[in-house]
Amino acid sequence: MTKPLTFSVGIPAYNQGEFLEETILSLLNQTRPPDEIVISDHYSTDNTPEIIEKYAKHVRGVKPPPGCNVSGQWNFTLSSLSGDWCTLLSSDDIARPHYCEMLVRGAQRREDAVVVRAGWDVIDRDGKTLSSLYMLSVSAVTLPPTTLLEQKHGPKASFAAFAVNREMLIKSGGYPENMESFGDWPMFMQLAPFGSFIYENEIISGYRVGHDGNKFRNRFGMWVRDEQRMFHDVMPLAAQRAGMNDTAWIDKASRTNFLRYVTTAYDEFAPSERAALYPILEPWAKRVDGQSILESFLADRPLPANFNNVVERGKQMVRPFAQKVHAALRQR
Repeated sequence: MTKPLTFSVGIPAYNQGEFLEETILSLLNQTRPPDEIVISDHYSTDNTPEIIEKYAKHVRGVKPPPGCNVSGQWNFTLSSLSGDWCTLLSSDDIARPHYCEMLVRGAQRREDAVVVRAGWDVIDRDGKTLSSLYMLSVSAVTLPPTTLLEQKHGPKASFAAFAVNREMLIKSGGYPENMESFGDWPMFMQLAPFGSFIYENEIISGYRVGHDGNKFRNRFGMWVRDEQRMFHDVMPLAAQRAGMNDTAWIDKASRTNFLRYVTTAYDEFAPSERAALYPILEPWAKRVDGQSILESFLADRPLPANFNNVVERGKQMVRPFAQKVHAALRQR
């Protein structure tokens, strides 16, 4: 008889006490309860410690090394888990009642599974659903090297709706410690060569937005530096592990993302603000032969057309309708 797999949930927390209790209660109200819930509190100064103590019979509180970055805390949180499969859920997100059940079901579909991903709701500060997002472009089972290629422009899973094989995560190296802000994308990319990605076509969680400011402006420098680490460190290693000899797709994707960032910054930052962004963007521009694009950005001249941006904007226009149709069909 096959031994049932164990499933752990880790919650990296920092000063989100106003949402944490709802997160905990959502995990305690599961059709298939998690085998453990571990909350890694990065020395919060709000009521987070009191909430962890309140639910001490149901959760285990731990503290990461002081001063660690996002990747450091996530690695520490995962190292505190013992399940065969595990997930991280942000301390401001919520699990739908079948969250654990669906992730465990996906993990059991194939012996070579390393990642399970599912759909999620985008919710506001008050927990109201703003939209429901299914992953319309992925298959039920995805194998390497497609697991790499489908992520060349960004993570193909939500941090609020995933699970990973803990043993294979350790084998892949965990989260790269030099990442300043990215965590999920490098994790999924590093796992991509090691096995299949499973998709469960269910909404299993609520991803909270709109309460922590403009992330693009606030994290621009970190995101730009992490993008370069993805294209010049993480992806080449993943491609090597997958036995991919042709890696021209990495440089092409890097240039595409560079133009996408510059185009977004063009709309987000006033011309008077852009000079301060030059030293942040210049190393990336040199790597992708994008100096002329950067000069146009600084001089407030029109930027070159980006076919991928046009396609993506088209997708953004069509996606809400497609998501609604998909959701309506599933309810029949």
